[in-house]
Amino acid sequence: MNRTRALVIAGVAALVLVVAIVVAGPWAYSRFIVGEQPEELRLPTNGGQIADGDPVALEGEWTVTNNSVAGYRVDEILWGQDVTVVGRTDQVSGTASIDDGALSGVSVSVDMASVETDDERRDNQYRGRIMDTETYPESTFLQTGDVTIPDGEGPFTVPVTGDLTVRGVTRTVTVDLDVQSAGDAVSVSGSVPVVFADFDIPEPSIAGIAVDDSGVIEFLLELERV
Repeated sequence: MNRTRALVIAGVAALVLVVAIVVAGPWAYSRFIVGEQPEELRLPTNGGQIADGDPVALEGEWTVTNNSVAGYRVDEILWGQDVTVVGRTDQVSGTASIDDGALSGVSVSVDMASVETDDERRDNQYRGRIMDTETYPESTFLQTGDVTIPDGEGPFTVPVTGDLTVRGVTRTVTVDLDVQSAGDAVSVSGSVPVVFADFDIPEPSIAGIAVDDSGVIEFLLELERV
C-alpha cells in the first residue's frame, strides 16, 4: 500500500469516527450518562390500597412524615436528544387539618437546597444562579380556603387552592390532591405545572442544553395523625 493511499484511508477512518461521535455521542450521553429518570410521583398501590391495614377516619390533625418526597420534572434537549430531568428531596414538612368534613390548614414546605438530580453539575447550577437557594431556601404552599372532602375514606381527589411561593414569588394555584388512607397513615400525591417566568426563575438553558420554559412540581406525602 503506497503512502498516499494509506493517508486517504486514515483520513476517511478519522472522518467516520468524528461523524460517529457527533451523531452517537449525544444519544449515548442521554441514555447512559443521564439514564432512566424516576417515574412520576403517584399514590402507591397494593391491590387498590396504598398499604395493608384498615382505612382510618380522616378527621383530625395531620403532619407530614419523613417518608415524604417532593421535587421537579422538566424536559430538556441535550445536544439534540430529548431527555426528562427529575430532581427529588425528602426534606419536606407540613400539616393539614380535617374537621367536620372540611380540609383546611394545608401547609407544605420544601428545603430547596436539598433537591438533587443524577448530575452534580446540574444541581450546582440549580442551587446557584437558577434557584439561588441561599437567598430562597424554601418553597411553600399554603391553603387559602377550606375544601369539603367527599364522604367515605378514599381514595378520592380534591382540588385545593392556595399560595405557592417559589424563589420569593407567590402565585395562587389550584392543585388536585389524590388522597388515600390505610392503617395509621394518609398518603397524598399531586403535581403543579410551573412556568419559570411566572416565578422570576432565570432561563435555565446553557450552551448545548435547551430547557423548556416550564416544568412540573410533584410530590408524594405521607401524613400521620398528630
